[in-house]
Amino acid sequence: MAISINPFYKGQAQARRAMNPGPKASDERLQRMREANRIPPIRVEPVNEEDRKNFVHVPTGRRFRSIGSIELPDDRFTQRRIAEGVIKRAEEKKEENAEPKPAQHGRRGHAAE
Repeated sequence: MAISINPFYKGQAQARRAMNPGPKASDERLQRMREANRIPPIRVEPVNEEDRKNFVHVPTGRRFRSIGSIELPDDRFTQRRIAEGVIKRAEEKKEENAEPKPAQHGRRGHAAE
């Protein structure tokens, strides 16, 4: 069997790729891609205490603490657990002690007297 030295021959493709691998991705570009592809987290809590002890977010290995809620990525695994009723979204706490701001009237921003 004759050996082909034609650089465009199909069997030579691996050799050409090994000699010239091409440009590498820069750290800055990889960081921007990580930020762009980041899945935003959601705060969840277990439905019952048994789920608190047994639940594990398999992709990240995270577990619930003894009290409170945790933040998990809003991925398919988390969405399936919410649909199954194992976990639920935690209600966001609103500030109850916040004082209402006085109404602004007029052009100068002074309160009506």
